[in-house]
Amino acid sequence: MAKTKYIMYDCAYCHKPTKMELVGEQQVEGAETPSSKAWYRCTRCKHSTLINRQTLTKGKNGDLANIDRSSCIRYSKEQVFKVGQVIYHSEWDDVGRVIAKQKTSDGTQAITVSFEKLGERRLIENVQASFEPEFPQSISTP
Repeated sequence: MAKTKYIMYDCAYCHKPTKMELVGEQQVEGAETPSSKAWYRCTRCKHSTLINRQTLTKGKNGDLANIDRSSCIRYSKEQVFKVGQVIYHSEWDDVGRVIAKQKTSDGTQAITVSFEKLGERRLIENVQASFEPEFPQSISTP
């Protein structure tokens, strides 16, 4: 599994789930394998913390491992979802849990979903059917 530079984690200083940036790994003297602990910095308040990555990955996989596809809601961009709901994306053939909601810069609504296979992805929601202007059926010319 590839290392990512950012993770979502609850910052101990600002007490909010934020994006944490990897700033360094803890070195163990005499060990050939790298340590499972790493230093991450909160992108909001800039405070650093030492996080055990093994417990982090176990928690994510444990939450997603018990998702049953029959209990999932099929994803559609017209629907509105709640944080914590489990969805099934038919095009990607993957299940995931909604972990956040946000409003994009152009005014549309988006959800962040943590998928089993794909990881975190941002999807749009609550998209209304596009309005098509009516044109006259026939145009008569004089």
